[in-house]
Amino acid sequence: MSLRSAPRALTRSPQRIDAILAALFCGASLAQVVVAPIASLPVSVLVAVGSTVPLAWRRRHPVIAALAGSFIWLVPTNGFLFLGYVITVLLYYSVGTRVAALGVTVATAVTGSITGAVATLLGPEPFGAVFGAMLAVAAPTAIGRLVAHQRAQTARMKELAEDLRRERAGAERVAVAEERARIARELHDVIGHDVSVIALQADAAEAAIEKAPQLARAPIAAIRESAGEALSEMRRVLGALRQDGDEHGSYPQPGVQDLIRLVDRARASGMQVDMVVRGTPRPTPPSVQLAAYRLSQEALTNARKHAAGAPVLLEVLWGKETLRLRVTDSGPGPVSQAGAGYGLIGIRERTRLLGGHLRTGPAPGGGFEVMAELPLDPLSVT
Repeated sequence: MSLRSAPRALTRSPQRIDAILAALFCGASLAQVVVAPIASLPVSVLVAVGSTVPLAWRRRHPVIAALAGSFIWLVPTNGFLFLGYVITVLLYYSVGTRVAALGVTVATAVTGSITGAVATLLGPEPFGAVFGAMLAVAAPTAIGRLVAHQRAQTARMKELAEDLRRERAGAERVAVAEERARIARELHDVIGHDVSVIALQADAAEAAIEKAPQLARAPIAAIRESAGEALSEMRRVLGALRQDGDEHGSYPQPGVQDLIRLVDRARASGMQVDMVVRGTPRPTPPSVQLAAYRLSQEALTNARKHAAGAPVLLEVLWGKETLRLRVTDSGPGPVSQAGAGYGLIGIRERTRLLGGHLRTGPAPGGGFEVMAELPLDPLSVT
């Protein structure tokens, strides 16, 4: 079988199964009427074939198959097929699962029930068998209808889940894009000072070269230092962003030294926050300073929203090559904080752009933790 014909074969397989089922039932019923005829041999064969052949199209044309399999009951006989009830159940179950219109389903079931009742009264079965014949039609139809309804609900839930997945993926992309744009604006402010210093020192060096060249060394050294810092920041962040940032004016950017004020504001809002600093602070690039502040700010906001009243600990750990931040709370844990929004997505993107690592999830002692490790050396970020 070629790959092109495989999907067509899979599509036809249910009909093939029905055809095989009809052939098996027909063979078994013919064997019965040959051994123990329920009427004359031609009539017995007619009933056996007419009752079982409709199974072959019960999926494609369920109403026609059910009615065809039912009307054959009106042929007078002195007995019944052993597989008759099984065939009836299969035919009317297909009506319940395959027919979308409720009116058509009900009309088909009513017609089949009446036909079964009439056939029972005309045949050798006792009067009580009328209810069995009607139940053999009504019950599988109702069950098939319930199954079809459940299948439709399941399909709808899958569609809704897929829609939610796409919406969440889109929202995450928007959150990442917004965070990257925000970082670009902040980068503009961070390196703006260095560029201004370069411009001023360049003017001073130009003036010194004309009158006293030896005095130009200091401005040139300042230019070299400021240019190195600016280039480090651009190498660290702007190269990863590769997009323009909006300029909203120059203003001082917060850093690690501002964390105590951030904690004070959190305490003023009613939070129980403790701050611990370990290690020796080192000169830190402005982008890392700003990332540390934003990360702590988002983690505290997250704790206030999803662990209200729970104690929170902010730890600042200075290492030789990294700055580690850890914010933990003793709230109800990650189950309640799983829907914390897209703030954590933003700080994860910020941390990634700096070459750092971020972990969010359950804390070892219970509650929730946000832990980030940021590199202190700009040259370590490529």
